[in-house]
Amino acid sequence: MTLAEIIKESFSLKEADQKDEIVLNTLEEWESMAHMLFITRVEEQFNIEFSGDDILNMQSIGDIKKILREKGVTI
Repeated sequence: MTLAEIIKESFSLKEADQKDEIVLNTLEEWESMAHMLFITRVEEQFNIEFSGDDILNMQSIGDIKKILREKGVTI
């Protein structure tokens, strides 16, 4: 599963609409529980662990991609 697929599944955001500047908590489907489930799915899919700071800094899709790249994940 790709990051785009996880975003689509978690927040009902079509892959074509997933722009780096989109802030997750502005999405209609966003809620704190959905966000934590999203974080868990990403960690499991890419076999990584986010720190508390990582999670706080995951505001936009671009932020998420940046943090994943810093952890060695190819997107």
